[in-house]
Amino acid sequence: MYKLTANLAQMIVNKMMKDIPYNINIMDKNGVIIGSGNKERIGILHHGAVDAIRYRKAVEIKKDEEFVKKGINLPIEMNGDIIGVVGISGEIGETRPFGNLVRSTVILLIEQSVALEKANQEEKRKYDLFNRIMDTDTLYTKELAEQAKVYGLELNKPSQIVYVESQSNIDEINLNDLPTFKITNDSICIVVQEIELVDPLITRIQRQNQDVRISISGVNDRPSNGYIQAKSAMRVLRGLFSDKKIIFYTDCEVIADISEWLKQNRSIEKITTLLEKNEELCKTLQVYLNSNLNSNEAAGLLNIHRNTLNYRLEKIQKITGKDPKNILELVELLFILINRIK
Repeated sequence: MYKLTANLAQMIVNKMMKDIPYNINIMDKNGVIIGSGNKERIGILHHGAVDAIRYRKAVEIKKDEEFVKKGINLPIEMNGDIIGVVGISGEIGETRPFGNLVRSTVILLIEQSVALEKANQEEKRKYDLFNRIMDTDTLYTKELAEQAKVYGLELNKPSQIVYVESQSNIDEINLNDLPTFKITNDSICIVVQEIELVDPLITRIQRQNQDVRISISGVNDRPSNGYIQAKSAMRVLRGLFSDKKIIFYTDCEVIADISEWLKQNRSIEKITTLLEKNEELCKTLQVYLNSNLNSNEAAGLLNIHRNTLNYRLEKIQKITGKDPKNILELVELLFILINRIK
């Protein structure tokens, strides 16, 4: 039997009383008031509610008594069980017409709450399973494989990971036909085990949300390895490119792997902190790199004069101690850009 909680009961009362000009009480399955427009009545045993539960029908109270107010009380039934009572305080002739409407609305709100709770529980189970699968230390047991099958994932089959980050609502992306896991409010992970589906999948995602960034792992025997590759490739994409939307791990494998290794490097972390506070300089460096160090092209893309570009590059050198026009130091700056991305 579903247990009606005090929090839900009070939320329903607050919502209903915005539209109903009478005090509303909600009692639990024992007849105790757990939600009310009159907070002083919470915790009191409502005898009218007790009778409504006992006789499984509406009970009218025609005059005020010590612990009950006149009004109508209707049992709340779900799946054949009485889970509580809703009461409307006031003159019987005035409250009776609202009775069934209020009860139906209360039941609907409870059902919505139950459905949402079930969905949240399912999302948590799915998220917990995802974390286990993507942990490189996890042993892929028969039991885990069976759990993964529920979401269309074959753990013993090679796969690619498509990792998606969005600046807007990631929930707009609908990929129910593929093993899809929501990681955060703005990121999802798709496990693709039919490699020919990767390109059409990218097209589908971009059609649904043009603001997304997408990184794609190599083909791996374990999804956990692909997840690491896709996330490290995403750091490269976000760190080095201001406009590019898609990156394949196989196209940046060395840089991605080194950048992961450098995460714990304190010296580069210190320099990163100096640069990451200035988004204008970061974008200038990104464009300069993607213009293959062509100052004229970079200045044009940034819509600034070449002298302004040189000034910014000099400022980068002053802040970091690394000269963007020196190839060795530029490589260090490349990893500093990536290191900004957590």
